[in-house]
Amino acid sequence: MHASPVTTRVTMASEHQGIEYTIVQTINPSGWKWSFERHGRSPRTGIAFNRAEAIAAVRRAIDLLLREQQRQ
Repeated sequence: MHASPVTTRVTMASEHQGIEYTIVQTINPSGWKWSFERHGRSPRTGIAFNRAEAIAAVRRAIDLLLREQQRQ
């Protein structure tokens, strides 16, 4: 029996504009995955080549979501 490959290594949780998000370092494929959820909406996710890009991307996505909600 073969062990399943490890796909994640480092996980960090943080908050931006009152919304919690997670950043996970992936091993296969190599990179960083970000995600966050908002009540009543589908989770939003994305990938980046490094941790700093992932943090910037998730914060932009949160800001965009909040701007969309303000327009409604």
